Amino acid sequence: MAQNTMRNVSLRNIAAHKLRLALTVLAVVLGTAFISGAFMFTNSLSNTFDSAVSSAYDDVDAVVSGGPTIEQRDEIVGNELVNNVNITASTTVVMAKGDADNPEPLQTGAGTQTLSVWYPSDDAVGQAPELVEGEEPSGDAEMAINAAAAEKFEVGVGDTLLVVDPMERREMTVSGLYETELDQGGSLIGLMDEQSYLDRYTPGGQVDQLIVDAVDSTSPQELVDALSADYPDLEVETGEALADEISEQIQSALSFVNYFLIAFGLVALLVGTFLIANTFSMIVAQRTKEFALLRALGASRGQITRSVTFEAAIIGFIGSVIGVIAGIGLVAAIKAVMSAQEMALPDSGLGLSPAAILVPVVLGTVVTVLSAWAPARRAGAIEPVEAMRSSESSTSQPLAVRTIFGAVLLVVGIAAAAIGAALTDWSTTQRAIAVGVGALSIFIGFFLAGPALSLPVVPTFGRVIGLPFGSIGKLASTNTRRNPRRTATTAFALALGVALVTAIGMLGSTMQKSIADTIENDVAAEHILMGPTNGSFPIPAEVPDAAAEADGVGEVITYSNAQVAVDGVFTYDYAPGVGASDVVSGNPAHMVTFDMKEGDSDISDGGMLASEKFAAEHGWEVGQTYEVTAPGVSPDAAETELVGIYRENSLFAHNIISEADALKVLPAEMISPAFMGANGDGSLDESEVRSNLEEAVAPYIVVQVMTGEEMAGEANMAITQMLNILYALLALAVIIAVLGIVNTLTLSVIERRQEIGMLRAVGTLRGQVRTMITLESVQIAVFGAIAGVLIGLGLGWAFITVLSGEGLEDPVIPWPLIGIVLAGSVVVGLLAAVFPANRAAKTPALDAISE
Repeated sequence: MAQNTMRNVSLRNIAAHKLRLALTVLAVVLGTAFISGAFMFTNSLSNTFDSAVSSAYDDVDAVVSGGPTIEQRDEIVGNELVNNVNITASTTVVMAKGDADNPEPLQTGAGTQTLSVWYPSDDAVGQAPELVEGEEPSGDAEMAINAAAAEKFEVGVGDTLLVVDPMERREMTVSGLYETELDQGGSLIGLMDEQSYLDRYTPGGQVDQLIVDAVDSTSPQELVDALSADYPDLEVETGEALADEISEQIQSALSFVNYFLIAFGLVALLVGTFLIANTFSMIVAQRTKEFALLRALGASRGQITRSVTFEAAIIGFIGSVIGVIAGIGLVAAIKAVMSAQEMALPDSGLGLSPAAILVPVVLGTVVTVLSAWAPARRAGAIEPVEAMRSSESSTSQPLAVRTIFGAVLLVVGIAAAAIGAALTDWSTTQRAIAVGVGALSIFIGFFLAGPALSLPVVPTFGRVIGLPFGSIGKLASTNTRRNPRRTATTAFALALGVALVTAIGMLGSTMQKSIADTIENDVAAEHILMGPTNGSFPIPAEVPDAAAEADGVGEVITYSNAQVAVDGVFTYDYAPGVGASDVVSGNPAHMVTFDMKEGDSDISDGGMLASEKFAAEHGWEVGQTYEVTAPGVSPDAAETELVGIYRENSLFAHNIISEADALKVLPAEMISPAFMGANGDGSLDESEVRSNLEEAVAPYIVVQVMTGEEMAGEANMAITQMLNILYALLALAVIIAVLGIVNTLTLSVIERRQEIGMLRAVGTLRGQVRTMITLESVQIAVFGAIAGVLIGLGLGWAFITVLSGEGLEDPVIPWPLIGIVLAGSVVVGLLAAVFPANRAAKTPALDAISE
């Protein structure tokens, strides 16, 4: 029989059985759509950032970074090779309408609010913003703001805004509105004249960057070489080189996003693999007589196998192409949501690229063909004599060898995960690899041993839930026992998705409890005051005094991060000679719980504390004095005494310098509190003190008053958001698993058409047939969910145990999540049965019997 004839048979078979293959195509679509969407979305982000970087450094000959000073800027301006110099610097602020007593903060959501430097077009290096209304800003009480944000927030020229910055709050007038190429209004950016900005926001004389324009006769590289020779301590690059470097860093950062999204697409395809394999196995079983007839007519085994594989390739290709189209829709939807959240990606396109199209198409097609390979070989093995059989129902296959291999892999997987969790002498990476290998082995083992495991479990559970339904319930229980291979394979897809959800939920719950316990146990102050986004915005310098004057407040302790070093050592090293140290005013033990090993914690009047480990590393001893300096900021030096050594806690693990000693080498403007603790004086109860504190700091807009418990809750919000994203992505796997149940039941109904017709002929009602199919669906779904929960809990425990050295202790079982999963599995079973049950109920009794 010619091969093209067999291909025609394959094509006609696909056209004739659209329903039973549509769900298989959908499984391919979901997996490939996510992979394609990941590539396109990353490309779209990259286009946006590349455009932003290009705009920032177009027509810039040289960029000087590494903390240049204003004095160095003035020297560079006088260089004969230099035409002009601009500074690049910005300060995070919060802006509000209204007056100081009744401010209305402008909410930018995911956007930012900053103050930066205005340069008119004649003085600008690179692209200058275009003033479209009003006048250029002049003096420290005026600023120009971006026109798109002005329109969004209904701010106009001449309006006065309250601006809160790390130093203070003040009123500023909007002198003008400007436009830039990429501005979408999501962020509010105020620009001040250069001298006013420098006077207000560079007390140490340092700026972020200088961008330099060369004279016409000098090339960018010649300018870079000359400035590098004059300033060896600074980093000097051409604008083009820096733009390329930043673009490369962005690509590297975005690659993580790409890999992250692709990982979930691969999980979806993995789950889809079992659905596809199950579908083709059932199709082959149902077409036994057809294949036998083809064999009798002269088709070889290879031709039958290739015919089924050809069908799989067509289905995979069609599903993958549709998946790419769906990926385009996914990216468009994501961008629409981002635009609604004021996070628009201007001029970024849909991110179409050869990789975004070819990779998902090839991957989806290959996965589908591989999934269908084993069923295709079984189809080729059908003998011509099978054409003489009276039925086409799938035959049972021995499970012994498969079960033995599966049991061995399960034991090996459990042992590997247990070893990874137990061997504390190994590194965290080695232990995590052991648990990962164990997880893979457990999943494969469960897939192989699943049919045997389902035999005593699923029918027994089926009899229990079928009791209220009498003989129909017993029949449903018997049906799931007839083909355990199919039942287990269908349940496995759901088990895989549920296991991932459970393990991630367990990790998230443990992280949340660990953070909550740490903060609640280590925070000693009655109230914590901090800025927005959990302290990333420093508290204005005026706030501690305002809080201390509130009725009922007896003590205020501030925590800051400042560019000071003790004995040449920073608490945090950012680069050679550049760093910062923890600075505290008052007694830190009144804000954070300290376990002192030696000496006293009180550094209110001066002195320093160090952790046990940090002091040992640097040879510091209690009672000794050490030099305090501010490298790169101030030539001044002072001395401080080590007054105490403490055992590390979660908030302080190195050294703490008193604010009194830090002020000896730094101006007060360079020490901005990150957060602060406040304790009552005993004259009022805590609720009254809190109310007074909230009233005292209200004019500063950014400051929130919290207890340790509330602080922990806010810290856990980020984890909750991360978990919600992961759950949403893993929902793809669960959706595909549900499709697998629908597919299995639908094909089962087709296969059992004669049997269902007989039931209808002897008096079974349509509603009873629906009930039977629905009970079968619920049995499969609950078995998969329970298996997934058990596997997820085991693997979650192992991974958390491995991470115990990283701060995670005492695994927490997410009981609410488990309850939702198990209840959801029942709902999944009910929903998945709707279409197959209706189809079964409508089976014409006499027609089915006659067939």
